Amino acid sequence: MTIRIQRWEPENLIFWLARGKPIARRNLLLSILALHLNFNIWMMWSMVVVNLPSVGFSITHQQQFLLVSIPPLTGAVMRVIYSSLWSWTGGGTWLALSTLLLLIPAFGVGHVVQDISTPFPLLLLISACCGIGGGASSSHLSNTNLFFPKAQKGLAMGLNAGIGNLGVSMAQLLIPLAISVPLFGALAGSSQIWGHGGEVYPVWLQNAGYLWIAPILLVSALCFVYAHDLPKLRLTPRDQWQMMQERHTWYVCFLYMGTYGTFLGMAAAFPLLSRTLFPLHDATPYLFIGPMLAALSRPFGGWCGDRIGGGISVIACYAVLIIGTLGVIASLPDAESPGSFWLFLAMCQLLFLAAGIGNGAAYQLAPKVFMLQAGREAHARGETVAQTYQRGTRRGTAAMGVSSVMAAFGGFVIPETFGYSLETAGSFMPAFVLFLLFYLLCATIAWRCYTRASATLKC
Repeated sequence: MTIRIQRWEPENLIFWLARGKPIARRNLLLSILALHLNFNIWMMWSMVVVNLPSVGFSITHQQQFLLVSIPPLTGAVMRVIYSSLWSWTGGGTWLALSTLLLLIPAFGVGHVVQDISTPFPLLLLISACCGIGGGASSSHLSNTNLFFPKAQKGLAMGLNAGIGNLGVSMAQLLIPLAISVPLFGALAGSSQIWGHGGEVYPVWLQNAGYLWIAPILLVSALCFVYAHDLPKLRLTPRDQWQMMQERHTWYVCFLYMGTYGTFLGMAAAFPLLSRTLFPLHDATPYLFIGPMLAALSRPFGGWCGDRIGGGISVIACYAVLIIGTLGVIASLPDAESPGSFWLFLAMCQLLFLAAGIGNGAAYQLAPKVFMLQAGREAHARGETVAQTYQRGTRRGTAAMGVSSVMAAFGGFVIPETFGYSLETAGSFMPAFVLFLLFYLLCATIAWRCYTRASATLKC
C-alpha cells in the first residue's frame, strides 16, 4: 500500500531540504507516468475513429466528429468527480486506483473495433469510456501542487502536465505503428481489411487498446508501492461551489480553457480535420508533432509564470494563438483555391506550441492568485501565517479543480464546433473565426485582471 505522511511543510526550508524534496520528486515522477497513460487512453480513440470507415464501419463525417468529441466531454465530467475524490482517498492511493480504471477503455476499444456491425450507440459508449483518462488531471495536478513550495509549483505542475500531455503525442505516434502489425498474434484477434482508394492492406485496430494494458498494470503497481499520501485535504463539492462564486475562478477558467481547450480539441480533431480539408495529403506522419510540441513546451510555460509572471506570459501566448488562427484561415481551401496544406500544417503546429506554453502559464495562476488573496485578507481575519497558508492552499486547489473541469469542456467544444460548422456552412471558416474572437477575449481578461498597473492581483 501507499506510504502515509502525517506532517508536510514544503515552505519550511529545513524540512524541504532534509526530507521534503526527494519525496516530492518521487511523487512527481509517479504522477507523470500515471498521467501520461491517462492521456494515452484519452486520445487513442481519435486515432481509431479516423480509420473506422476504411475498415467497413458505416458512419458519416458528422458522426466521426461526434465520436472524437465525446471523450473530452466525459473527461470533463470525470474531472468533477476526481477533483475532490482524491483528497479523501489520499493522493498516492488515488494515483494507483485511477490508473487501474484505464483497463476499462483499453479492453473496450480492443473489443468493439473487431466487429464492423457494432451499433453506433455502442461506439458512443466506448467513446465515453475513453473519457475516464480525462479525469486524471484534476486530481494529479492538485495533488502535485501540495508537494512543492510556492516558488516551485509552476515548474512542478508544468512538468507533470507537460510530460503527461505528451501521452497524446505518443498515442498518435505509436498507434499507427501498432495497428499495422499483428502485435499480439492470435491472442488479440484477427485482422481487419483497410481500404481507401486503390490501397488495401490488413490492420489490427484492436492493438490501439490492447497496447496499453501492460503499462497500466505496471504503473499502477509502482504507485501502490512507492507513492505517498499527504494529510487528507478532504475537498468537498461545497468547496467547488464556493470557488465557482469567486470571480477570479472564472477568469482563470477562461484563460486555461482557451489554451488547454485548444491543445485538447485540436489534438482530437486534427486527424479528421486534415483528412477532410486536404484528402490528397496524408497527414498521419505529422499527427504527433503538434501535441508533442504542446506537451514539451508546457513546463516552459510554468517556468515563465514563475519567473516572468503568469499574466504577461498568458497574453503573449494568446497573441501567438491569434496569429496562428489567422494563418490557418489563410490556408483553408475555398471555391477559388485548393488551399495550402503545408501552411495549414505549419500554422496548426504554431497553435499547439502557443497552447502548450499557455497551458503552463495559465494553470499556475490559480494557486498564486488565491494565495495572494488570502495573504491580503489575513490581517482583517486575524489569521496566523499557518492559517493563511492553509486557507490559500485550499482555495487555490479547489479553483484548480474547477478550471481543470471547464478546460476539458474546451476539448469537446472544438471538435463539435468543427462538425457543426461543416454541416451548416459547408466550411470550417466560421469555427476558426469564433476561436479567434475567443482568444481576443481571453487576452483582454489577462491584461485587465493580472497584468495592467492597476490590477488588484497582479501576478
